[in-house]
Amino acid sequence: MELRQLEYFRVIAETESIHEAARRLNMSQPPLSYQLKQLEAELNVTLFERTRQGVRLTEAGKLLYDRSANLLEYVKSTELEVAKVGKKQVLRLGITPTTVATIMPCVSLFSRRNPDVNFEVHDGITYTLYRYLMDGIIDISIARTPLRLDDVDYKILSSEPMIAVSSKDMLPEKNGSLKLSDLLNIPLIIYRRYEALIMDAFHSRGMEPDLFCVCDDPRGAMLWAKEGLATAIFPQSMSSLCQGLRIQPLAESDLETQIAVIWKKGRKLSPLLQDFVDACMESIL
Repeated sequence: MELRQLEYFRVIAETESIHEAARRLNMSQPPLSYQLKQLEAELNVTLFERTRQGVRLTEAGKLLYDRSANLLEYVKSTELEVAKVGKKQVLRLGITPTTVATIMPCVSLFSRRNPDVNFEVHDGITYTLYRYLMDGIIDISIARTPLRLDDVDYKILSSEPMIAVSSKDMLPEKNGSLKLSDLLNIPLIIYRRYEALIMDAFHSRGMEPDLFCVCDDPRGAMLWAKEGLATAIFPQSMSSLCQGLRIQPLAESDLETQIAVIWKKGRKLSPLLQDFVDACMESIL
């Protein structure tokens, strides 16, 4: 299986047409069809169903499409790193949207210590970055619990509560922390990443929340909260992004999450990665 064949395969999948793929690749259709047949023969699977409209991925094709993105990204990253040998090193780092504010002092300290290091940063949810870590796309990642830690080595950087974020007239002002019972009968926006954690906390207390929205992007949900549509529940480290909103901590220990730096289990850290972990631990203390 050649990298060129994977690149051809992805263009065909994205255009759903061998003819259009050939045009975009600036090549004639017969050699492109030949490369596709060679790839299918080598893998011993059918990657596309032929239809009147063009081609459509089979289940095997969908799997290869998902995996090939990581493979090609890894090649691109490796080419970049090799090209910089003798110039600058590259640290391939994963950062989740809800840990950016927490981790930036660590990155800053590490960068001051290592001015010859460049960064290749992958943004994504914890589960996506976990897969990138297992596939070798990134060297190390910042993650947040809940997360299965069996296949990684890690250092816990910090723990923090959840916060309730709302427009000023959505929640009654209350001194100190809120309890989940204070949020009953109030429409809530929940970030999908923490849906199970939050719902379990409500249910363990025999309560059923009023879910207005379950979303995939906490930053977008803040805009909903600003419109007064609902109260959002987020990790406390996102409070710096909630300008103009009322922020109240939730005093429920089972809603606390931990931020960790993780790397593939059993991997001996290079001096560069060890220095990054050390910088993280020092910055958090």
